[in-house]
Amino acid sequence: MTDYNYNNEVATALGLVGTVLWCVQLIPQIYTNFRRKSTDGLPHLMLLLWAYAGILFGIYFIVQRPNLPLMIQPEIFTFLSFVTWAQCLYYGFKFPFIKTFVVVSLVVAFSAGLQLAAIIPLQSSALCHNSPNSTCWPLLLIGVMAAVLVVIGLVPPYFELWRRQGQVVGINFWFLAIDCSGAILSFASLLFAQTDKDGNPKKQDYLGMVLYLLVPLMEAGIVVSHFVWWLRIGRSLNKSHTDVEKGCDRSR
Repeated sequence: MTDYNYNNEVATALGLVGTVLWCVQLIPQIYTNFRRKSTDGLPHLMLLLWAYAGILFGIYFIVQRPNLPLMIQPEIFTFLSFVTWAQCLYYGFKFPFIKTFVVVSLVVAFSAGLQLAAIIPLQSSALCHNSPNSTCWPLLLIGVMAAVLVVIGLVPPYFELWRRQGQVVGINFWFLAIDCSGAILSFASLLFAQTDKDGNPKKQDYLGMVLYLLVPLMEAGIVVSHFVWWLRIGRSLNKSHTDVEKGCDRSR
């Protein structure tokens, strides 16, 4: 087995595991929202921006064709983001179910049309080939826009943290852990030099690496913020709550 064949298999395996994790990443958050019947503390703007970042990710990776799992991954990411955004409209903004369904359906239909309108001309151009003479700046611009939307989408939670003295409210930590793990494995899959179906070496996808590094870095900041809040405030609140419960038990 040649090095490139080995790299292709390893990259596909890592990308597949990353895809599986990203398939379920928002499910804990969706379940938490459903169980609480609330999205308080979960910024709806984050989900909408992530959905459109996923659409741009989809354009970028479908045209770039790194490996099949990474081509499917953004579509699942977008779908789950729209589902969670729908919960924000239904639970947070108190939209009626029919209104929520219509609004989300229209946005999804527009988004799908936008993605197809970008993919078809890009695939028929030289951009889908790893040719040294390819003029790939439009595809590069799409990738940069996706990265920017991911970063901007993670900014609203920091405003929530600032409002709540660093405490994380409404965001499921399992969601953050799974999301980070999927992004890291997807990043790792891009570290291996791969070949196309004709056996020609593919260009190293440095932009894709940057995209998958942004997510765990930004989300790590959210976890650190909550940990610092717990050290500063949360411990004393828990102690006070425990003391109150003990006092109530003595008075009985």
